[in-house]
Order: sequence, then structure tokens, then C-alpha cells
Amino acid sequence: MKNLKILAIACVMSLPVSSGFANENPHVVEVKTSFNDPSTVISNYIKAVGGKDNVAKIKNAVINMEAEFQGAKIEMKQIADSENERMVQETSFMGNVAQRTVLANGKGKISAMGQEEELNEEMIQVLKAQVYVFPEENYESFGYNLELQGTENIDGEDAHKLVITTPNNQKTVEYYSVDSGLKLRTSSEATGDISYSDYEEVEGVKFPMKMTIKNPMLPTAMEAKVVSVKFNQELSDEEFN
Repeated sequence: MKNLKILAIACVMSLPVSSGFANENPHVVEVKTSFNDPSTVISNYIKAVGGKDNVAKIKNAVINMEAEFQGAKIEMKQIADSENERMVQETSFMGNVAQRTVLANGKGKISAMGQEEELNEEMIQVLKAQVYVFPEENYESFGYNLELQGTENIDGEDAHKLVITTPNNQKTVEYYSVDSGLKLRTSSEATGDISYSDYEEVEGVKFPMKMTIKNPMLPTAMEAKVVSVKFNQELSDEEFN
């Protein structure tokens, strides 16, 4: 049960529309010098996924993913609706909803393991980034502090290390490929390492079709694969209840 609870938390933050903010989780690898310009890294990432104009066209997204954990089938669904500043994320085990997070109308709630609670203002502020499919270009407007700390080798590829600190001093680290500009990994103490790979073009933008979650509290790494991604869908208010 403890592992399932941890997994539910990881699943909330695993989708590429999100960043799991927590205390920084450093990697023991060689750090190289690099230009200190976080905005260029973000700009190159937006260009790599399809460009500012194509990203701006995305008002919402419905993302479905599947994974397997200890023999159990896991299904994850995320709706990110930046146009109406709302999101919902649902994780199901063996066909039963185990965790559901909703942010709408300035309020948030989470249901997990048969219990439901309202989210405090601090958590609501963290989740606001998840209403965007590509929140990165809004980091500064969210009040995040961005610091580029050189480059590191991530799975054999040089990557810019970007440390992001929220106004309430929560931190996450994101790694962007030096060569392609694409995001390779997100790291935090809460979620561990979430690696993004198998990028494919979907309606004019590149999207990672596989996420690998590694958390010290989980016995093995979990691979989640995207089943479908749909942009600019007709959404009903009932989906955010």
C-alpha cells in the first residue's frame, strides 16, 4: 500500500506538462561549465518542440498513458486546460481510480486511497503550471527563479542543468539536451528522476511518448507510455468536478 501511495504521487508529477517541485536531488556526475542564460535554454526547448507559434495554438490537451507496476496495469489520464486555468489528473490501478487531482476555479482537491482533501494555497500554486501543456515559457511569469548550473551527462548525452526555485522555495532540476534542445529529465526529492524519451510529432509539436520514473522508494523503475495525445478538445465542466 505504501508503494502504491508513493507511485500515485509520482504519477501526478510524471507527465511532461508538469514539474515536480521539491528539494533538489543532485546527481553525482561531472559538471561542466556553460553559458549562464536560462532563457536561451527555455527558448531553444520551445523551438525544438515546434516553435512558439505552434505551442501558442495549444489551448488544452488530453493525454492518456499506460504502465505496469508489480504486475498491475496502471492507466493515467491528464487534462491540461490553460485557456480556462484548470487541470485534472487521474491514476487508475487495475481499472479502479486510485488517485485524482483537480484544479479548477482557483481551488484544488486530491482524492487518494479512499480519502479526499482540499489542497492548500501552496500546493495550488505548484499545480498552476500543470494547466499548460508546455509551461516552461511561463516560468518567469510564475515568479520562478531560474539558474543554469553548467552541463551534465544524462544517459550519454550532454544536457544543460536548469535549477528552478518557486516563490515558496521549492526546487526542481530540469535537464535539456545541448544538441537537440529537448527536455531529457526532471529531478526532485519528491518524485525522484523522471526521464523523457521517444519524442514524436503530434499536430505540429514534439511530445515525449515514454517516461521512465525512478524513485528510491519504489523497488524498480517504471516505464509509462503515451497511448494518445489530443490537443484543443471540447471539454465539459463535469470533467473537472
